[in-house]
Amino acid sequence: MEIKPYECTQCGSTSFEDLSPKRVRCSHCGSLFQLLTNEPSLVIQKGANVTFGKNAQVEIHGDIEVDAGAHVDIQGKVEVLKGGQKQEFSLILIRSGEETEN
Repeated sequence: MEIKPYECTQCGSTSFEDLSPKRVRCSHCGSLFQLLTNEPSLVIQKGANVTFGKNAQVEIHGDIEVDAGAHVDIQGKVEVLKGGQKQEFSLILIRSGEETEN
């Protein structure tokens, strides 16, 4: 995965090393980032029984995907932010490279 359009918020570099499908490390300063995509952030698969109780106060950042055959019971408050809208890729800083140096 090439992340050229992004700049490290810690040093300005545009060079990143892939660590996993959604985590990258700045090649220059070592800062660790999570890559946000337009993929669903919550997937409820076929056969699942999910209940958000009456006191639930759930906030989901991203989209929800519910497979056919899943049972979802929402009794409380569940908010989906940016749901259904195409999201751009962005990075969230997990740990700066300076924090990893001893």
